[in-house]
Amino acid sequence: MRSLAIRSATVLDAGELARVHGQSWDETYRGLLPDSLIDSKQERMVAIYEKILSEPDNASYWVATWDGEIVGLASAAALGPGDVRLLEITSLYVLKSHQRQGIGSILLNHAVGTAPCLLWVLEGNESAISFYQSQGFELDGETQSPEILGGARELRMVR
Repeated sequence: MRSLAIRSATVLDAGELARVHGQSWDETYRGLLPDSLIDSKQERMVAIYEKILSEPDNASYWVATWDGEIVGLASAAALGPGDVRLLEITSLYVLKSHQRQGIGSILLNHAVGTAPCLLWVLEGNESAISFYQSQGFELDGETQSPEILGGARELRMVR
């Protein structure tokens, strides 16, 4: 029998989180972001996840495992006073082969529950926008174009 489990991520998961993160970027953002960003994502993320997961005051991370293999991840961080929301979903990725099975909703629930929060979604990522709208998020008109994304535009969604 196949099984889904959600658990907190540990520093020992860094390599697998980088794999899922990189593969998700390849499956989702090819054509929306420069290929050079996508092609190097997994390699860059190993060290980043090792650092993030070894520091207890950073964002909280959860992983979804399917038969013991990590197939998704989510993270949330507390924002300071004065922000439009006090919580931010900083990442939510599910491998394409495991999408539309409720894993994203379960990860989102583990990350923030039903609390008001915000997130940024890449413009043109219509499936993500639709997913977040089904979870009660709305586009609020705010945008940003982080230099790290090669000038691509992100749209803010709030709940």
